[in-house]
Amino acid sequence: MHTTNFLKVFILSFLTIILLCLSFPPADLGYLAWIAFVPWFILIRTEEKYVYLSALFTGAAFFFIQLSWLRHVTIIAWVLLSLYCSAYFVLFTLCTRFIIVKLRLPLVIVAPCLWAALEFIRSFFLSGFPWFFIGHTQYTYLPLIQISDIAGVYGVSFIIITVNACIADFIIYRFIKRNEIIPFPDRKFLFFGLIGIFPFVLLAATVFYGLYWLKNYKPQEGPVVCMVQGNIPQDLKFEPTEEDQIDILKKYSGLSMSMKGKVIDLLVWPETMAPGLLNIDPKLTGRKIDMLSQITAMQLAQDLNTNLLLGAIALILDGKEQRYFNSAYYYSKEGKFIDRYDKIHLVPFGEFTPLKEYFPFLAGMVPYEIGLTHGQRRVLFRLDTGKNGCFTFGSSICYEDTVPSLIRKFKMDGADFMLNITNDGWFRNSAELDQHLAIMVFRAVENRICMARAANTGISSFVAPDGTIYAKLTDQKGRYREISGTLTDSIKLIEKQNTIYTNCGDWFSILCTTASGIMLLLSPFKKTLSP
Repeated sequence: MHTTNFLKVFILSFLTIILLCLSFPPADLGYLAWIAFVPWFILIRTEEKYVYLSALFTGAAFFFIQLSWLRHVTIIAWVLLSLYCSAYFVLFTLCTRFIIVKLRLPLVIVAPCLWAALEFIRSFFLSGFPWFFIGHTQYTYLPLIQISDIAGVYGVSFIIITVNACIADFIIYRFIKRNEIIPFPDRKFLFFGLIGIFPFVLLAATVFYGLYWLKNYKPQEGPVVCMVQGNIPQDLKFEPTEEDQIDILKKYSGLSMSMKGKVIDLLVWPETMAPGLLNIDPKLTGRKIDMLSQITAMQLAQDLNTNLLLGAIALILDGKEQRYFNSAYYYSKEGKFIDRYDKIHLVPFGEFTPLKEYFPFLAGMVPYEIGLTHGQRRVLFRLDTGKNGCFTFGSSICYEDTVPSLIRKFKMDGADFMLNITNDGWFRNSAELDQHLAIMVFRAVENRICMARAANTGISSFVAPDGTIYAKLTDQKGRYREISGTLTDSIKLIEKQNTIYTNCGDWFSILCTTASGIMLLLSPFKKTLSP
């Protein structure tokens, strides 16, 4: 009997793992997300033994497979991050079973709230890891994701989990012998109302809203922006010689000069692709690459008659202390430095080491010998196109475009559009590049703002306010990862008006978290609630 139960748990858990993995890039079969959780939800409701082992196995296997690109940077962090994220699967199982046992509620009510709440918590807890939200699987299904401008990506996740829970509840109720450990509600009319009506109404309303918004979507052409993608291997960039740095500078300046004679308003280099320090007098450092990088920036702006946004490291000398920043430098058409944005959300164990003063051994998990410092302010750059007027834009760096609150704050500050400069070369020709782009789609929809990305190895692209990826750098063979070239297009603009999500933030996920907390608090009082 125990062997049969274990086999059942393994098979159903394995089905969920496979379906979830296929829902995300690289397979990118987003429609499978609508049934991916059904086998696992059936286990949660019907199985007594191995259910928590199933949750740990399902979560750990899924994240270990999907985070496999992290092995190119650090194997230890790959394993630890996979285990950390799998803990949310265990916590979801624990809370779900506790609530449905005590309050005798169907999964379709409990699961969506809890799942959205846990995704929200994972987005900021311990610096946050807002990756692999189930809503991200729908980035190509435009009518479904328009609701993000109200509820954020968490709203899309809520709907998907609702449908999964509905199917699981229905299968259990109709085809599987009732398990007295977690019985269904006694009132059939309540059960069928929740199972049959609620998910259908929710999904129909979501699609109707999306189709209505898309029908009335009329973008206008904004400034012309050119993204430069040099495809510099991270192995070359990680510990470069001076000659390597000069070659990188030549590669990017050469691609940039290929735009000479063409009308562009802004030319963008990816994260840290200017190899020298642009904010320090070269005489102080005595480094040739610093002088060449600064001269190149000035000459490029003048020769191309365009504004520049260049990714580079910044160094601040504070007495004997040296502080390094991951920065975006902005230059005018005359080659004059205007302002700089320093990355605010650094990658833990990638750009800085948390708690290293208490646990020095953790420093070995960081690829850089010198940790970076967090930026302190959001910066809006002014872009005067002359012909088309003036615009303001912000720049996120690296994975900052996966942080919903940061892009939202840039929009509230008055950004007309957003750029992302990133170096995903760390992860080579992996699905990380596709996953990163899929997440950026939701930042565009949430705030109804055009997002454009310059990526060192790909995927350089433009995303419209409706979530359409309307331009992507590809070569003649159709490849879009690990290629070099330039991508030029116009920014898509709509009427400057903040969305509900921009104004109210994560109100929906906070509501789900509150509802989950209330259910958990009420659960111990089952006897007072039971008829």
